[in-house]
Amino acid sequence: MTVVIPIVAGIGNALLAVPMVRQLKRARPYARITILARIEAMAEIFRRLPEVDEVVVTGGGMKGNAASVSAARTRCAEVYLVPFPSNRWQYSLLAFTSGAKRRILHAYPVGYWRALHVLPSTRVASQRGIHDVVQNLNLLRALDIEPDVTDAPAFAVNDVDRAKADDLLALAGIAKGEQFMVVHAGSANTVLARAKRWPAANYAKLIDAMTREFQLPVALVEGPAEAGVASEITLHLPKSEARVVTVPLRGQLGDAAALLERATLYVGSDSGLAHLAAAVGTPPVTLFGPADPDRVSPFGYRDLVVQAPKNCSPCFLYPWTTPYPKSRCREPYCIDSIGVEPVMETVRQAFVATGRGVGA
Repeated sequence: MTVVIPIVAGIGNALLAVPMVRQLKRARPYARITILARIEAMAEIFRRLPEVDEVVVTGGGMKGNAASVSAARTRCAEVYLVPFPSNRWQYSLLAFTSGAKRRILHAYPVGYWRALHVLPSTRVASQRGIHDVVQNLNLLRALDIEPDVTDAPAFAVNDVDRAKADDLLALAGIAKGEQFMVVHAGSANTVLARAKRWPAANYAKLIDAMTREFQLPVALVEGPAEAGVASEITLHLPKSEARVVTVPLRGQLGDAAALLERATLYVGSDSGLAHLAAAVGTPPVTLFGPADPDRVSPFGYRDLVVQAPKNCSPCFLYPWTTPYPKSRCREPYCIDSIGVEPVMETVRQAFVATGRGVGA
């Protein structure tokens, strides 16, 4: 059996598909699994899985879609398996044109015409109130595979990754073996980007409180699309002896994973890095605004989510209410209503989970 799986939605979504891919191979060990990844960072996640036979980077846009169709047809895919959430016309069209005998996607209450549900495929009913990891695993039932819904995403870190992370931290002023906390205040450039970002002044107050209470340095990390976020936070920091350094993440995903693996805990945005922290075993304290933490919080760490205290949150409408990304969130954004003290309380809770305890 040849199985092709497109991974196009983001690093976090890619990680949430990992348990599905692993369990598919375990149940069908002779299946050949090909991952079609939109970007290199997504591809890297699956290249590290022994269960995956091949990873192809297709690129984005119309050229990427064409490359994805060509790759699926060239490999004579028998099964084309589309992870959650897939309620856009592009997914239905990619599946239909893949040439696969079986095309397996989720069914949604909206999008029959606009998301091209009308095209022939096997549709597995999506379920409200469950995590996207479980939504993905439920797709396996269409292949007569009973999934283990407790299986968590994981990212394999190696010694090369760890050496690179040590070098990055040393350049920033954190010595090898020294404990530290990670703060990530950015997010990907999406329709939700600003609505996901807690104000810089709030992060500054939180960092000041964290460094005073736990006596550990803070590494402010930022990806290529987030340049300047860390400097904005440092401008708001009160004058103190707290050690706060900035670590730009410009290399491979493995570098970031190894850095997060070394960290005592992660605090920051609902982002791919929060999921990566969870995947390497570092407790992530994650701030949520318009997105639904029951669906997309770092798997196994729902208790470390700090959510906006608004009745309208979550208000991201895709994939249940619209067949395209859309949010009701407008200024003043609900993420801004999260206070520093509720986040600090959750940080204390996470610190206990690390085994160090508060003030240890």
